[in-house]
Formats: sequence, structure tokens, C-alpha cells
Amino acid sequence: MITHLTKGSMYRIVSASSTDENFITEGVLEGFISMGEEPALLIKMEKDGTEHMRIIPVNAILMIDVIQHVDEEKSTSKEDTYYIS
Repeated sequence: MITHLTKGSMYRIVSASSTDENFITEGVLEGFISMGEEPALLIKMEKDGTEHMRIIPVNAILMIDVIQHVDEEKSTSKEDTYYIS
């Protein structure tokens, strides 16, 4: 059972946009970052044969589909802990 997002896993993320259409991003989760005070996902995607990085603020995410899940190694370090609410 999947209990959290993991680096290296592939996701399809639907997020809100400024138009009537929702924004769809498909790619590999590279990590979690901050945009000022807001948490965000860093997604590596390939488009037209080149790699692009996309930052998606967590508060804009509407839905996440798991395409390919990669188990991450267990870490006992508190430095690797992220809390998103």
C-alpha cells in the first residue's frame, strides 16, 4: 500500500490553472521544495526529447495518479522528514 509520495516515482498530477482547463503534468518526482513559505513538488518531465523541471505548489494540486511507484529506502534521519498540510 502506498502511504506517501516517493522520489523516483512517476506521477500524473492535475493542478488548478488560471484558465478553465486544469493543468496536467506527467513525470518523475525529484523532490520537495519551498516556494517562499509554500511547499511544492519538483517534477522532472520529458517533452519533445528534452528534459524539463516543473515546480507545482501543493495548494494548486487537485489530483495525483500514481503511474509507477518506487519504494524509497528507510531513513532514520530527521533531516529527511517533510510535513505538508
